Amino acid sequence: MKRLIYILFLVLLALRLHAQSEETSRILSYIQKAMNFNKVVPQEKVYLHFDNMGYFENETLWFKAYVTRTYDGHASDLSKVLYVELLNPTGDVLQTLKYPIDSLGQSHGEMKLDTILGSGLYEVRAYTRYMTNWGTNAVFSRVIPIFKKPKTEGDYSDLTIATIPYHNRLPNRRDPLDSLYVRAAGEGVYTDDLMKTISVKFYPEGGDLIAGKKCRVAMLAVDDNGHPHEGEGFVMNERGDVLASVKTDTLGRGLFELVPDTGKLTFQMRNLKKSTRRSVQYFTLPEAKRDGCTLSVDAVSEQMLATLQCSDGICGSMLGYVIMHNGNIYRCDTLTASPLMEIELDRQAMPEGVNQMTVFDSRGAIMAERLFFLCPKPDKSDSIRVTAITQRLKPCGKVEMELKTRPNANLSFSAMDAKTMTNGKQGNMKTWMLLSSEVRGYIHNVDYYFEADDKEHRQNADLLMLTQGWRRYDWRLMSERYTFRKAQPIEDQFYLNGQLKAYRKHNPVSNVRMYVSLYNEKGQSLIGNAVTDAEGNYAFKMPFLDGEWKMCIYTTRDIKKKDKAKEKRKTYYVGIDRLYSPVPRYLTPIETEIRHPHLPNTFVKKPFKELEEEENEFIPITEKDYVLQNVTVKAKRKYFTNDNWRFKNEEYGKQYASLYYNADRELDKILDRGEPAPYIHDFILQKLKDRLGKYNYIPRDTKAFTSERIFYVIDNNDRSVSSPVYLDEVKSIYIVFNEKISPTIENAWTFIDTPKLNIIVYLYCHHLFSSESNKGLRRTYFQGFNQASTFKTEDYSVIPPMADFRRTIWWQPDITTDAEGKAKVEFFNNSTCEEMYISVEGMTQDGKVLVNE
Repeated sequence: MKRLIYILFLVLLALRLHAQSEETSRILSYIQKAMNFNKVVPQEKVYLHFDNMGYFENETLWFKAYVTRTYDGHASDLSKVLYVELLNPTGDVLQTLKYPIDSLGQSHGEMKLDTILGSGLYEVRAYTRYMTNWGTNAVFSRVIPIFKKPKTEGDYSDLTIATIPYHNRLPNRRDPLDSLYVRAAGEGVYTDDLMKTISVKFYPEGGDLIAGKKCRVAMLAVDDNGHPHEGEGFVMNERGDVLASVKTDTLGRGLFELVPDTGKLTFQMRNLKKSTRRSVQYFTLPEAKRDGCTLSVDAVSEQMLATLQCSDGICGSMLGYVIMHNGNIYRCDTLTASPLMEIELDRQAMPEGVNQMTVFDSRGAIMAERLFFLCPKPDKSDSIRVTAITQRLKPCGKVEMELKTRPNANLSFSAMDAKTMTNGKQGNMKTWMLLSSEVRGYIHNVDYYFEADDKEHRQNADLLMLTQGWRRYDWRLMSERYTFRKAQPIEDQFYLNGQLKAYRKHNPVSNVRMYVSLYNEKGQSLIGNAVTDAEGNYAFKMPFLDGEWKMCIYTTRDIKKKDKAKEKRKTYYVGIDRLYSPVPRYLTPIETEIRHPHLPNTFVKKPFKELEEEENEFIPITEKDYVLQNVTVKAKRKYFTNDNWRFKNEEYGKQYASLYYNADRELDKILDRGEPAPYIHDFILQKLKDRLGKYNYIPRDTKAFTSERIFYVIDNNDRSVSSPVYLDEVKSIYIVFNEKISPTIENAWTFIDTPKLNIIVYLYCHHLFSSESNKGLRRTYFQGFNQASTFKTEDYSVIPPMADFRRTIWWQPDITTDAEGKAKVEFFNNSTCEEMYISVEGMTQDGKVLVNE
């Protein structure tokens, strides 16, 4: 009997070891897949360096783009096309520009701000088509203020942003949740008479609360306007026992520790603001799981420690863990689950920036996950030293500066008039590459997390990771538990692709021959052909093109006539895959606040000094007579007759407009989705419902062109023009919202007493429009590369000084240092600048980020 028991014990032990061996093998296979994923599916990052920190209407925004591979930080050799967009405060894309990416992963261009509808807080985004596979969080984003044009030239003291055009456009199109990839395990909302609506989200460290296991929980409290909420509170169980207490900071963040049970946990929060009585609000925490694993990482102490606690149901099973940076796994291992496990982490040996630790089981399922940030160590070799050669600034005088950094580095340089700076710093290339690009949403004062590596800064950085962490690298995809769907290709050349659908049934059609023809104003042309596959998909490879091209797509089908095949035109819905602009993200109130410029120590200050007696006093050219050289007239100004100008001038509709739609582009978006051209009234009503919600006075009868409370003005009331029916008959749409204003027949504004909202729609038509359509033909456009301009100033060594109010004194996007790491910059000052702020950023050939600290 003893021998049988011993044999049975050995058999069970062998089976257990075999099972553990199989579990270990599966864990190692997931790690191997994750290691290969970053090579097979690499990611890209984009950063934009701007010439200024804020702008005024009608100015030009200049930028330099740096595109890198995330896994090694080197210049990207994948995508060759960069997209730069300008979004208005409610998330509408106003401009989309395309620029080529060179072999160094760099590009530069400009964006003119002369077509926007009023001042406001606008967003600039930059991305490659390939980056859109990872959603909105993967793209570069920066909010910039655009102020009203100065009433007096050169007077930039009045920083005014119009509030009427955009505050009337509610609800906001931007995603109010923006919760993709965020494991917020609990949330509550409460309102009382004394306080605004408060929303609280709870983020258990590692992802889940486990009953009977100690866990830290981060929280984020905001009011109904999105502002951080300061308060204090307690966590209680069903018996009323206080398990933890917490106090939120100025950003609404807090952290507490507790040992949860299986019952309901309630959080009581009190307002810290003074009031006649203390207001208490109640929130429910996420329910604790019976089985699971908690993960706690001490990222504050010098000797870092990761602590794992497993429930009884998990103990004895095999687990694996990986620690990665930019998708590269630099530490991994297997372990047997036990009630308490500790893993020592060497801070000095780990890479700087955001790191990710993932614990998973033998099925590849995530048991716990955590992000933590390591502040980069100061390194003078990564900085750019700026030395002013010019001893003093003179009006319109020459300025010389020397740059010193690493050899053969490529830099972008901006010199700003400090007196006209309109906004504070929002980080630089280092803060973006190491932190902002790895975190969900906006980081308030991102430079703070890089200024020191002490206990206070580490604690705040840890709170940031716990409340705003975004998983750029999803373990579920990397381990191939989920299938990665690459919807958009690496755009190493231009691609024209989409899907063909039947005209009536809207089902995909196969084996249809398609021809594409492109031509531009220069007389250049390009043709190609393709055949749709079984799913109705088609694709054309195209060379790189510059500017906008007219494009015609022909669709045909084969017919048999007397045993001979013959092509015949047939109409289909030709969908084009070019609607890959990411969803607009939510903008927090802190992000939309105007910050006063804080001038750091790197501020280059050269005040005016008393001019020497032998020097001439500065007199602008506008106040003194000069003999100018002869000029030659090369072209005459185009003009309209008075009537034509009145009817074609879109300024009438633009002056009060809150919304603008380029009808041609909107129509292309609809046709790209494989849908027919809508009635113009249907289009207008849909846009109004999207913006204003379902209002009773918006009629249900979409066939009626004029409706109650909606006024239509066609070509500024040109009575010779008939009312358009379809969207393709209109080129521009301006929509005005106002409660006490309506247009008269003579285009004058009449104020009326009514509590209801008036909607005035200005339509500007295609006067040479032909309603006849050719069978089997779709006319559209193809946008090639935009042409980058050169930043130009007057050459005051040739012409005399004049009144010059440039806010960006000089912008040079392409500077290369020599073998000694030096470069010289020369430019001319404006007529008023007494202090300059210099911003220089760049990158070495091996991907080292350089900034002027």
